[in-house]
Amino acid sequence: MIGTAGISAVAASVMGRASSTARTAESTCSTILSPEEIEGPYFVDNEPVRSDIAEGKPGLPLNLRMTLIDVGSCLPMVNAMVAVWHCDAMGFYSNFTDQSPNGPDGPPLPPPPDDGTFMRGVQFTGNDGTVSFRTVFPGWYYGRAVHIHIKVKANGGSNYLHTGQLYFSEPLTEQVTTLAPYNQHNYRRWHNEEDDVYTQQDGADSILTVSQINPNSLPTGLNATINLGIQPM
Repeated sequence: MIGTAGISAVAASVMGRASSTARTAESTCSTILSPEEIEGPYFVDNEPVRSDIAEGKPGLPLNLRMTLIDVGSCLPMVNAMVAVWHCDAMGFYSNFTDQSPNGPDGPPLPPPPDDGTFMRGVQFTGNDGTVSFRTVFPGWYYGRAVHIHIKVKANGGSNYLHTGQLYFSEPLTEQVTTLAPYNQHNYRRWHNEEDDVYTQQDGADSILTVSQINPNSLPTGLNATINLGIQPM
């Protein structure tokens, strides 16, 4: 393992005890409630429904897998809509490619968007509460650590239940930055502990568990997983 997330082990245990008493289940599930974090300025509603969101952009391949758990029932969330978006390896967001990732005061407020869709997509969870995306390891931009945005709607729901961000461990990110195209950035990377969103909105509870697809070759790509405890409406 390259990165770890304590939430994962707890959630796995919770899934195995779904038949416990309601009181026990509620208490256990409440310990894995995932932190809410800001949406940020680059959300676009009605993203394309697809699992492969990279659109051929360069970067380290990343298979992202999330399991959603309803902390009220301690059961997987079935047919929940999960929207994912993040910047590309060089720090640009689709729909807002006119915005420089290099600040100097962080990405400015967006103008009317372009029509790009890279690194954006929606999937629906199966009976096991799981959803998967194929993408690339995100880059970075002024003032923010490497992260992935997510929003969640319940089955048939019209409102978002959860807005969050996912992060990577510093040792892993340090390794990735030695690879192309990440090593072509002409501005420094913000570390997790330098990111106000990460430090002030419990980012440490949203670190992905990551392993290499090929244990002997980092450039082959990564598998990243996390279990997310979602509060029902």
